[in-house]
Amino acid sequence: MKKFALMLMVSIFFMCLSAVWSESLMVGLSTEELIRNADIVVVGEVRDLYSYWSEDGKQILTRAKVTVNEYAKGKYHAEVDVEYEGGEVGGIGYRVSDVAPLTTGESVLLFLKVKQIERNFNVFSIVGNAQGKYGVKDGIASKTGFTVVKGTENVIDNNIPVEYLLNKIRTIQK
Repeated sequence: MKKFALMLMVSIFFMCLSAVWSESLMVGLSTEELIRNADIVVVGEVRDLYSYWSEDGKQILTRAKVTVNEYAKGKYHAEVDVEYEGGEVGGIGYRVSDVAPLTTGESVLLFLKVKQIERNFNVFSIVGNAQGKYGVKDGIASKTGFTVVKGTENVIDNNIPVEYLLNKIRTIQK
């Protein structure tokens, strides 16, 4: 009986670990598809984050303020609000497998779509969840946090110079 209980505990432990480390399996979205579905495309810096419970109390949402350095598509304000599922409130964390969370101070390139309008300003969501977020570091645009279905990985622009990506975005939308 002790051996069975030990095996059960070890199995549960590894199942919990695999749930924490899992990533979402998605169909790869090309830059063209991301542009087509985005209202705006911005390069900027995440200035502020706060997480809160949804109105129905069933999920945690995070709202980020992103200071815009450049628009590659569309125009809006010098700052945009981006909202996504996941975050932490009062020691309770909620993570969504296909969402790449934003972090304060992070440089990003985001494909954004209007999610809702609040008090005469837009709140945006990231197109394609993790696929619509590039981290920008040392002039390279990279995305992480998801796995694509075999055969769709070649459509994704990843780990490329940000200027190349910006030129591609500007060219495609014309």
